[in-house]
Amino acid sequence: MFAVKRRLSNIESSGEEKKKFRTTHDDKKLINRFENLSNELFYEIFDYLDGCDIHKIFSSLNSRFEALLNCSSLQLKIDLRFHPEPILQYYSTCVVASKKDRIISLRWPNLDDYNSGFTLFNIDSSFAQLESLVLGNIESNQLIHLLINLISLPRLFSLTINYDDDLLEINNIYQIIFNLPMLKYYKLSFFSLESLFPTSISIKEQYSDIKYLVIDHCCSLDMLIAILSCTPQLYRLTCKQVNESVDNIITNALNAIFSLTRISIGSCYAEFDEIELFLINISPQLQVLRISTFRDVTYLDANRWEQIISQHLLHLNVFDFKYEQPIDEDFQASVYHERLNQFNSQFWMKREWFFRIYIDTNFWNDNVIVCSIFPYRPIRGNSHEEKENDESFNENINQNIIQQSVIPSQEEFVAFSKILSETYQLTVIDLLYSEFDETFFDIIRPILTTVKITCLNIILNKIFIGTLIDLIKCLPNLDSLVISSLTMIQPRCLSVEEARTFRFLSNNNKITKVNLKQMNDLEQVQFLVDLCSQMKYFEVNCTNDVGLEKVLRFILMKNAKYMPN
Repeated sequence: MFAVKRRLSNIESSGEEKKKFRTTHDDKKLINRFENLSNELFYEIFDYLDGCDIHKIFSSLNSRFEALLNCSSLQLKIDLRFHPEPILQYYSTCVVASKKDRIISLRWPNLDDYNSGFTLFNIDSSFAQLESLVLGNIESNQLIHLLINLISLPRLFSLTINYDDDLLEINNIYQIIFNLPMLKYYKLSFFSLESLFPTSISIKEQYSDIKYLVIDHCCSLDMLIAILSCTPQLYRLTCKQVNESVDNIITNALNAIFSLTRISIGSCYAEFDEIELFLINISPQLQVLRISTFRDVTYLDANRWEQIISQHLLHLNVFDFKYEQPIDEDFQASVYHERLNQFNSQFWMKREWFFRIYIDTNFWNDNVIVCSIFPYRPIRGNSHEEKENDESFNENINQNIIQQSVIPSQEEFVAFSKILSETYQLTVIDLLYSEFDETFFDIIRPILTTVKITCLNIILNKIFIGTLIDLIKCLPNLDSLVISSLTMIQPRCLSVEEARTFRFLSNNNKITKVNLKQMNDLEQVQFLVDLCSQMKYFEVNCTNDVGLEKVLRFILMKNAKYMPN
């Protein structure tokens, strides 16, 4: 018996050794196959890796990889952000210092995250291949010294600066930047209170070949004009925030930039008169204009926009416009609100620029009404710089999450063509648990009735049915109803007046098309069927909690009541 066990044990041991040998053999075979790859293919692989990771993985393998890493044709991209101080110091000494002449892209860490005495290497003319540089927060005296050194770099095409120090140095920073001979892309991010930022800038007459400019800080309109006077080759302009001018704008100070085709302004607080003068004179070749504005209600003058575009911006094919206004006790409907319907004229329809009006009650705890014009066809950049610029504007500047949920994609547009009217739509966003009082509806009713809204699109998870009834009451022309999810909360019973309104609306509203994108309870279907007695089209996406058979049975039984014998 023991002999059998011993024999079995020997067999198992032998099997494990064979398995181990086979695994080791396969690993060696895999390594051999990996090493058989050509140098060119390895360089292709290295192109997708950070230079510090390449050093960490391949530097100690064998002599062949050591030779590959030391080859003068290997170009490196180095990212020094988010490393602990000892590792950062190691990479600075062992990677950057010995390979600085082959670095084409460098991301500098935020030195505020390290000890006050911590210093890094200097960037000077020895970085002869450097094409792209991203700088974290650096003290102003160090930054100015570093920027002066950058003038000697023959291939620096892209520069991004994150700055948070002395505001008085902004003038010097721009002055030095415009002296960089090869720079094509420049972004300056500054995080400061608006009231502390300088309202003007004085730049000696000089010209830069910058084509992509991202001003990721607030600036006055006259400060913007002073900056643009130094960039006659500019192709694309993105601004975080533009405030009204301090001095009166003189038309002669606005030099046309004929290469400028795209302008994006995340938050515009300048008056419409100033912006109109700016747009008329800055570039007759403008193709894309994106602007979000506040305060000045004259921005809602559709006829004025039509005149600007048709007479001065003849090449404009994308107009992305947003106007926000708080709904509070000081809100008053103006003549411009009454003329919002002019945004649906043939001029706008022909260009496929669509009008939206929506209510956002989750805007810093305030109710905000938003009017917007947006193009149906999305615009895609054709270059890396355009893509980077788009991402900068969309993610860091505009912060417009609303647009992603309101504007349908190409597929959604086709799928919901029956239910979603591209014009005359009111979108209600983030009502959450709010119950509006009658004063709120009295404030917005003049606007809603003027625009003749035919589609109500509710993007929220829960809504009090009394609120929904009040909304529909304000929209006598409503034909389509789109609801993301109707989980009807009922903090109280409907009042006698609300119940009477519900009965009146159910018999007199014009809603014929309803889309409930997520149904969780049969009661939701019952409510919508009772409310929309004229309904001809009903689209429902059922969840697992409610069977499709129950929904069909209810609808068929409901229809049977109206069928003749």
